[in-house]
Amino acid sequence: MTRKILKILLTSVALGCVFSGLALGACDSKEADGHEHVYGDWTLNAAATCEENGLRTHVCLVCGRSEEEEIPALGHDWDSGTETKAATCTQTGERTKTCRRCQQTQVSEIPTVAHNWDAGTVQRAATCQHEGELLLTCVVCQTQQTVVLEKEAHRYRVLNTKEATCEEDGLQNLQCSVCGDTATEPLPALGHRWVAGETDREATCTEPGLRDRTCSRCHTTEKMEIKALGHNFEGEFTVDKLPTFEAEGSKSYHCTRCGAHGSETVIPKLDANTPIDYEFRVMRNNGDKILDSNLVITVFDGDDQVAQSTRSTLINGVFTANLYPKTYTVTVTNLPEGYSAEPKTAEAGNPYCDLYLTAAPIATPADRTTRYSIGSVMHDFVISASMTTTGKEYRLSDLLKTKKAVVLNFWATWCNPCQQEFPYINEAYLQLRDEIEVLAIDQSTSDNVQSVKQFAVTYGLTFPLAFDLTNRLQSMFGASSIPTTVVIDGEGVVCEIHTGAILSPESFLSLLHPYLTDSYWKNPAKKSQTAAAVRAECILPEKRPFSD
Repeated sequence: MTRKILKILLTSVALGCVFSGLALGACDSKEADGHEHVYGDWTLNAAATCEENGLRTHVCLVCGRSEEEEIPALGHDWDSGTETKAATCTQTGERTKTCRRCQQTQVSEIPTVAHNWDAGTVQRAATCQHEGELLLTCVVCQTQQTVVLEKEAHRYRVLNTKEATCEEDGLQNLQCSVCGDTATEPLPALGHRWVAGETDREATCTEPGLRDRTCSRCHTTEKMEIKALGHNFEGEFTVDKLPTFEAEGSKSYHCTRCGAHGSETVIPKLDANTPIDYEFRVMRNNGDKILDSNLVITVFDGDDQVAQSTRSTLINGVFTANLYPKTYTVTVTNLPEGYSAEPKTAEAGNPYCDLYLTAAPIATPADRTTRYSIGSVMHDFVISASMTTTGKEYRLSDLLKTKKAVVLNFWATWCNPCQQEFPYINEAYLQLRDEIEVLAIDQSTSDNVQSVKQFAVTYGLTFPLAFDLTNRLQSMFGASSIPTTVVIDGEGVVCEIHTGAILSPESFLSLLHPYLTDSYWKNPAKKSQTAAAVRAECILPEKRPFSD
């Protein structure tokens, strides 16, 4: 039976009870027996407003009992309001809001605004002796306010000076030109400006060295300790003892300066029936690894190929092949342009085979697509005699026959940083010109051969300067700014590309030094061909052609 039908039946019963006079007390008694009221729909008696509550009732369909319920007041629904009176710097304003339901209004206060002061009139100027006064006036209400102007600083001039020295402070006596007040100002000690002198004892890996140094200001001389260098175990390990079929071998890292051994690693002894890992390491004559993944290393047993590297097996310039311990012939092909390599024999008892590549300047001229980076082999180039300050022709391949390194410096006559670094280049060149050649190449379109030659004469430069737009060398190094310094080693390989001025002799010499010593060449065959090592350190005098 649906709820609607139930309601009709219950209503009929209730009405019957009323008319028969049985309703009196019936609901209460039924409620006591578990009767629950069944109410009908609510009837709105009074609607709620913004400020007053409303009322609604509903009636029990069984007994006719009526129940009332209060409806809460709605509250005002204010709009954003309208400014009905503008605020000024002397009076508050008013904003009126209106209820969207009952149209009742509410007025709120708008605070006063700040005064609109003018630029002010100076009543008394401030000096170093007393404060000043500035009178401000509001342009709206004409209210006035006085502002204090702080005292001005004394305008001191120097009466006399006791100059500071390297070790003692100086002093300046001052007097104000306005009020005559006097004061003193300390001048901090200058500190020594040391210039390195002769080295009494070279520093080693474990022992400090000793060197003279002289202050260029006061000429004080003292001994300076040179910090011990410390061992340098960087690079590849060295096989100290080859394994044999009867005994284990050993390998360790050696100090690149003094040859001291680091910690040793055991190499297992050989077994003719057990393959071992042969490591084939591709590197330059100076020991730098060749990381070009296009290289191909091929291993031959007689005429039979037994192993060959691929792009995935040549890792960081090393190819590892598991082979029986015996003698093999190894070749390296698919080399970067400018490099070459002779076949190498891998010894039966030495599973570590270093494959040294030789480089030489590329005979064919560079084209417009050539770009150099660290490790690139230079194309040969020529700067004609008519374009140099020395009147000589300079060909890269010829220079490398007698020099250990060639320095290219890109500059222009109008470049201040270039002028600042030229003293250090000039002084280093005077000491190292038997080992290096410097070519300072002006590639500015606003210069010419005559301006370059005049520049060299004006500043007393001894290294060659040239004006050269033909070879376009600067663009090949990706050098977008000047000065840029490039170091090319004895095989014609680009080793350094330094952008920006080099503003100390130590920095310039440290850039060159690694490429001039005997220890630069790690390949014993290459090393035996080099001349004696140059001095480990080069100390430059203080005098600079471009000093202030």
